[in-house]
Amino acid sequence: MAVEWTITIEGKNEFGDVCRKAVRIDKSWESLFDGDIGLSLADGKKIMATLQRAVVAHEAETYSLFRRVCPDCHRFRPVKDYTSRRIRTVFGTVKVRNPRWMLCQDCYPGMDSAFAPLNEICPDRATPELMELTARLGSMMPYRQAAKVLGEFLPIEPTETYATVRKRTIRVGERLDEQIVRETWRARAQADDRHQLEMQLPGDRRKEFVISIDTAHVRSAEPNSVRNFELVIARCGRGGRGDGGGRYFVTGSTAQHAIRDRALHSLREVGYRGFGDVTVISDGAEILKRLPRAMPKPTVHIIDWFHIAMKIQPMQQIAGHVVRSRSGLSEALPTIDRDIRAVKWRLWHGRVDRAIRDLEQLLARLKASQGDGEFSIARLHSLGSQLLTYVRSNRGAIVNYGKRYRAGLRVATTLAESAVNSLVGKRMVKKQQMRWSLHGAHMLMQVRTADLNGELRDRLRAPFRQPEPSVPPIFMPKPPLLRAA
Repeated sequence: MAVEWTITIEGKNEFGDVCRKAVRIDKSWESLFDGDIGLSLADGKKIMATLQRAVVAHEAETYSLFRRVCPDCHRFRPVKDYTSRRIRTVFGTVKVRNPRWMLCQDCYPGMDSAFAPLNEICPDRATPELMELTARLGSMMPYRQAAKVLGEFLPIEPTETYATVRKRTIRVGERLDEQIVRETWRARAQADDRHQLEMQLPGDRRKEFVISIDTAHVRSAEPNSVRNFELVIARCGRGGRGDGGGRYFVTGSTAQHAIRDRALHSLREVGYRGFGDVTVISDGAEILKRLPRAMPKPTVHIIDWFHIAMKIQPMQQIAGHVVRSRSGLSEALPTIDRDIRAVKWRLWHGRVDRAIRDLEQLLARLKASQGDGEFSIARLHSLGSQLLTYVRSNRGAIVNYGKRYRAGLRVATTLAESAVNSLVGKRMVKKQQMRWSLHGAHMLMQVRTADLNGELRDRLRAPFRQPEPSVPPIFMPKPPLLRAA
């Protein structure tokens, strides 16, 4: 016993013509005993594929007919030829008729060029929705897994393999990167046009623009390059602790101008117009020190307090163990734990010179006590030397963290650390043994950044069709001459 379901799809165009499509689905009674209740995923794919073919064919035919009318003289353009075109959509591939129209000979005499109207609305041979969905999945999971997910839930062809997912993701990334470059040049040309007028309210945390920046190491796939390369990852926003982190940006170039342009582009999106306090928070890496020097003044560079605290934490643990052990070493250095806490307190309150002096004295006492052969003393001396070198090389970027913390301002690169995890860690994880080219990683990160910023769809749906074929201006007809003719 079987039940036959017929679904009729009816559409009416602008001229009143009616188009009907029928889809037949057979449901057998025996399948109920196997748990096959209702429409299956395959049935849904069949219905949506049939509906998509009808809709796409109608829209392609209507738009081609619309573009055949010359906008100047309102006559039909001559036909060059008819070909077929395959348009890939989220609900399957549709084969439509693809005409090519000649330019109007009355309006453009002597020009025999032709154009295909379907190239204007679908230049990639795939709809923007399919490009966006493929790029989003390709930026979130491995390409093979993304292709498997697409084939599992959508009525797409088997040719949509991992190679297709990779190519579309990189292509979308290149398109997004070109848009950012154009916007950066436009913003640079309008640098003197400043519209940011703010009241200097005391205690207002939102008057400060904060750039939390960090680097991520990615395994390189190039045989003749270094083993790893770096991606610069940052979040730009305004506000203090607890406020939104702002926009993401990622760049594969570690050049000073490249990092600065990306930072200025992201700051401009959150309201920066050349005025206001800009604060760059980093871990003190040499690559990241290039950004504060290239940013508009005033720009303040701050070393992340978390990295300072993590260098002091093991010293405090070893000193606490030494004091609790009540050995002869604790008698030689009775106040070692208190001295380390004092160094941390002075660094927290921005008293760098005093902290360096106390740390030097502590290292001198540790060196004098190394004759006892204690491993703890050697380890403390090594950690203290590393901390002293770190503080000396970044002494100009160590501020009064306690004052900033009490004012509700940011003192750590927590946002940048989370950005590294959400952007790079979840896609380029080391457990999967992935290797990347610099170009591929940079373009993939542009897609992932636009997705997290919530602007991937808007950027891909930007108008790309020119209203008319590319015709030299000298051949453009003049309305008076047309009327005279």
